[in-house]
Formats: sequence, structure tokens, C-alpha cells
Amino acid sequence: MKRSTIIVSVLLVAVIAAGGGYWMGRGGGPRPAPTEGASAAAAPAPAKQTYTCSMHPQVRLDQPGDCPICEMPLIPAASATAAAAGEAPTLQLSEHALAMASVETVAVEPRPLARELRAVGRIEYNESSLATITPRVDGYAERLFVNFTGVEIRKGDHLAEVYSPELLVAQQELLIAVQAGNAGEALVNVAKTRLRLLGLTDEQIARLVDRKQTTDRVTLYSPISGTVIEKSIVEKAAFKAGDALYRIANLDSVWVYLEVYEYDLPWVRYGQRVRVTAEAVPGRTFEGMVTFVQPIVNEQSRTIRIPVHIENKDHALKPGMFVTASIDASLTAEGRAAPTGVEGKYTCPMHPQVLTETDGACPICEMPLEQIPGDPVKVTEDTSVHSADAHKHEAAPAEMPSLATKYFCPMKCEGEKTYDQPGRCPVCKMKLKEVPAKAAASGGAGGVLAVPVAAVLDSGTRRIVYVEKARGLFEPRELTLGPRAGAYYPVLSGVSAGERVVTRGNFLIDSQFQVTGHPSLFYPGGLHATMGHDHGQATSDAKPAQPGATPTESPTPAPTGGHKH
Repeated sequence: MKRSTIIVSVLLVAVIAAGGGYWMGRGGGPRPAPTEGASAAAAPAPAKQTYTCSMHPQVRLDQPGDCPICEMPLIPAASATAAAAGEAPTLQLSEHALAMASVETVAVEPRPLARELRAVGRIEYNESSLATITPRVDGYAERLFVNFTGVEIRKGDHLAEVYSPELLVAQQELLIAVQAGNAGEALVNVAKTRLRLLGLTDEQIARLVDRKQTTDRVTLYSPISGTVIEKSIVEKAAFKAGDALYRIANLDSVWVYLEVYEYDLPWVRYGQRVRVTAEAVPGRTFEGMVTFVQPIVNEQSRTIRIPVHIENKDHALKPGMFVTASIDASLTAEGRAAPTGVEGKYTCPMHPQVLTETDGACPICEMPLEQIPGDPVKVTEDTSVHSADAHKHEAAPAEMPSLATKYFCPMKCEGEKTYDQPGRCPVCKMKLKEVPAKAAASGGAGGVLAVPVAAVLDSGTRRIVYVEKARGLFEPRELTLGPRAGAYYPVLSGVSAGERVVTRGNFLIDSQFQVTGHPSLFYPGGLHATMGHDHGQATSDAKPAQPGATPTESPTPAPTGGHKH
């Protein structure tokens, strides 16, 4: 009995001791109220980690697992928050991420933009040199001097002898008036005028008066020199007034109608020099000038016809020949063809191939010449200077001291690639040279502000580039571009001179913007704003925009193998 009493006493003491120790560990009494400073110093609760699919960024889950759409493993993703109102979203990449993505950037700078525009065309008649031989009376073709097409004729050559009762009566009226003497002088002038209007020349009328004898056959003469391209009359055939007997074209000059696609139209301008070659005339190049740009687009071929005037004194170029043409064109800052040197000269609105240095009358139609607007010297100087205001973005480019000095290979072994540190080119081992500093306030005297084609992401409806604001910090910019010039686009608006754009790795950067729900190439308003529904158990964890918030690279990089598109 005593033994059991002792055991119970020992257990009771142990329990009491354990309870006392627990009470002493809790502080032994009531705790003081927390101070205001201690409450402020308490850290906020960490944000909930979300997970997304690299192939379907609209999927947002709060637990790891597989994508409900493609069953790929989900990866951690930052919350899809946007920048403050009026600010563009940015992305910060670490040095490791930059190396893994092989990101390369180049500076936006002015450069001369030019290209050789090549087009195909066809030789056709100079429309202003065509003439039709048309009788003004009814009659019969008694004899044809030109009885087949292709004959070369000169102005004043005889074409045909015709018999016309109306012409015979008009001749008799003239002779009767002449016989009347001074009393019939007025009638003589009237009769001569009538014969002249019926198609007789002054020489034919004078011969009729001298001989005082009518002739039943009257000869028709050519009004111009050229080639007979159509003949619609045969001997002994009757014709009516107004019938086209012959059609004549002067081939001393011809037109080349070039077929230029509508997207190449900004490169074409009146007065440009054109080089033309034809397979039928090997080893010879013909020079011409753009005289007109037709205002109609061919709906089937989507091309515009450009007439080019070419002198063809030896008739080497034949209508119907196919030719190849090239135009050396350059661009202005507005994305249009540069002045051609004809500005300030005088031309005829009806005959644009006429160019003179002084004012006067057109030698073809005698219309007053008009001065071509523009000053080539002034325009050239203006187009070589690009104000920063003309390419100003909503926010001024940030200062980037770390990017002030870049180095490049003088042999351009890797294109426009630049290096952060001096050294030697990894390809040719030449010593790298320092990239000269560019003033952001001026485009300089190098040409047109341009970005490389590799820097532009094009969705078909919008074009964007990614600008490096600081080392590893990127911002999307939507651009307005001019026509492509080789490996560059002229910039009409969106970036300024001196800013650096991504030329390699830009698609990966855009993908990261898309994964985090920020505005990207195909989702200008952000992915989650564009998607109006969820897939499977996907939920959106988008939080209200925080000023200065920027998307960051994912803690765990997306898997690179096993699923490729």
C-alpha cells in the first residue's frame, strides 16, 4: 500500500512541475499590449503564388499541376499586374536570363535608306504621237500608195488617191468664183476655206487655181512622220466620212508601262531616272524618266502602271516588247520618295515629258508651262535632319549610363551586334571599336531614322519593338513605319534616335510579357483583358494596378524540351 502511495505522489509532483514549466515558458503572466511601432513593422502576408501554362498563358491556377488544355506541367508565374496609368509596362531580366535568351540590342540611328526598285514592263506607243488618217467626205479609194502595215512614212508623204463627188463639186465652185474676177473675191475665199476644211492642202488648192481645171482624183497626205500600224482600206473600196483609213505612230519615242505593286508605290516619284533593258536588245541599257503615275490600281494584279518616256531614235525598242526596269530610289523622313532634281523646273501639264529650265510655252501643245513645286536643295537638307520631336514617345527615354559605351566589330561579322566590354571579335579576332555616341536630340546628317527589320515584331495589324531602358529593363513600343528598305524600316513615330532596340531575343521577351498577362504583340490590352472566359479550372489572380509595378522573370524557367511549336 505504501509502495503505491509513493508512486502516485511522484507522478503528481511530475505533473505539477511540467505544468509550472509550461506556464513559465508562456511568460508567466499577462502580455503587454503591442506598441504602434511594432505593429507597423510587421511584414505583410506574402502574395499567393500562381501557376500558368507556357503554351496557354490564360490558364492561372493557385496550385501546381498540369494544364487543363494541353496537360503540360504548369510553371510559376508572377501576378498579372499592369503599370500605373499612362506608363508602359516593363520587364526586368537578370544577367543569367539575358545570356540564356541571347538578347542583343542596337542603337536607333539615322542612316541613308535607298533601294533599287525592279519592275517588269512592256513597250507601248507614245500616245501623244498617234495620228489617224480620216476622210472628211464620202468617196472611193482609187489607188493606195501605202498598202500594208509597218511602212515607215514621213510627214507629207502621199497615202492614197480618192474620188469624191463632194470634192469635185467644191472644186467647180472655186473655179466659178475665180472666173468672176474681183467681184467674186469673197466667193473665192469661201470656196478655198471649204476645200481646206474638206481635207485639201494649201498646195493642192493653189495648184487647182493655177490650172483652172478640176481633177476627179484627190491625193491624201500624211500629217506626221511615223510607222503605219493599222490599215483599214483596200483599193477600189468605198468609204464614208469619218472612217479610219490609216493609223500612224511615231516611234522616235516610246513609253514603257511598268507594273509596280501598290506596296512599292512610296518609292516612285515623278522625274526619277529609269534604266531599261530588253532581252531582244542584249548588252544595251536605255535611259528614261518617270513621267506619270496612273491613279488606278489593277484589281487583278494589284499593280499601278507607271509610264516611262524613252527616246527611241533608232527604233530599237518595238511596241509589245517585254523589258526589265530598275529605279534607284531613296526615302525622306516622311517615308516617301526623295526629290529627283526636277523640282523648280517647268513642265507641261498635258505633256509631262517636257522639262525646261525657264518659263514659256509647251513646244507640243503651246500651253503655258507650269513650275514643278519644291526645292531639291532645301528638301535634301531638311530630310537629312530628324528632330527628336518628330519621333517623340509619350515618355522621354531614360538615362542609361551603363549603355553609354558599346563596342562593335569593324568587319560586321555578326551584323549589328554590339558588345559591352572592349576586346576582340570572337569571329575574326579583330579589335573591337567603340560605337560613337549619338545625340538623342537630333537625327544627325546620316539620313532617315531607321530600325532593323529583325527588331520589329509584326502581327499584321500592329508593329512593335522592345526598347532597352536600362541594363536588362525592356519596354514595348508600337511603331509607325515607312516602306521597307532592305534590312531596315524608316521610323515615322515611336522611338527616338539613340534608344536601343532588341534585335535578338525579342520574341522571348514578348512571350514573357504575354505569360505575365501584360500587353504584348498579339494582345495589345493584355491577355487577361482580351480573354473573356476561363478554361477548365483556370482562374485569374490579377490584382489592381500598382504604380511602378513591373513584370519580373519567372523564378523557374519554362522547360525547353519535350514540347516545341
